[in-house]
Amino acid sequence: MNKFLLPLLLLFPGGAYAAQQQFSLDAVTLETLRAMPLSPAPAVTIPLSAEARPADKYFNAYILKAVDCLNSKYRLLGYDIHSVLTHDIPYYTYGTIPATHAPLTMCVAAQMEIILTAYQLYAQETGDYSVYDYLPAHSFQGLSITDLKGHIWVNPEFNSNGTADALINFGMGERTVFEKLKPGSFVNINRTTNTGHAVTFIGYINIKGEVQPVYNDTVVGFKYFSSQGQAQAGSGGFDYRYAVFEKFGCPDLPFKRDCNVIYSTDQKYLNTGTMLSPKFWTHIMPRPDQVPGRETIFNGAFFNGRTTDD
Repeated sequence: MNKFLLPLLLLFPGGAYAAQQQFSLDAVTLETLRAMPLSPAPAVTIPLSAEARPADKYFNAYILKAVDCLNSKYRLLGYDIHSVLTHDIPYYTYGTIPATHAPLTMCVAAQMEIILTAYQLYAQETGDYSVYDYLPAHSFQGLSITDLKGHIWVNPEFNSNGTADALINFGMGERTVFEKLKPGSFVNINRTTNTGHAVTFIGYINIKGEVQPVYNDTVVGFKYFSSQGQAQAGSGGFDYRYAVFEKFGCPDLPFKRDCNVIYSTDQKYLNTGTMLSPKFWTHIMPRPDQVPGRETIFNGAFFNGRTTDD
């Protein structure tokens, strides 16, 4: 075959036809090229990357399943600022995260329990138990810079003002501004009363308490799930509340309210973010030399568990 013919065949899909006709370069004219039948280009399927499937990137679905599970099995068993977890939680084959003073619990511990319950549901549903390899069981029990619990419990020295920061600091979450939150995200609030709360975001609400599908100009606050209230069973523990930003006052709602909440774009006052799906965890971890020897001291006066209608 003419040495010039092979490149020509590659350039023109009808080149095979030319070969069959034993064309040589000398025989190929501009008119011949125009007359050559062109084979249709093969269909190409380009799979969507994980980044192109946003829902697949986030752990919200399992966070919400955990909320449903805890609301069904452990609702309103009592609130106590010195209690952690409503029950002992197995950490796969690595032991157990023990509860203290079960079934009472409080707000930051509630967020940790939601995450641990989401772990269980995810592993059981997918068969992927590698989530338990990411952090040692001690990370859910200790309060140092290298312990996730130490960050969920809030410690500005650790650059953690809430559950969202905690997950970001351990490569397990990303920042999401309030107006872009999806159900199953995490929020830490501050109030004008110098108190605060750690909660799971369920949805935006309007002045009537109606849940809004997305943020819009009727939004006055949001519905959340956490542990709050009083120590008596039935009066505190896991439950829903309706947070209202202080600029909208404290409107009458047919639900238990949490008023005087500060709206701010400053993450120190309204800490917001989303947990990533395990395959997107980055393995970025805090270093022990960042704040050597320091541990988080839980601020029970700040996280007192009281909301407007408690």
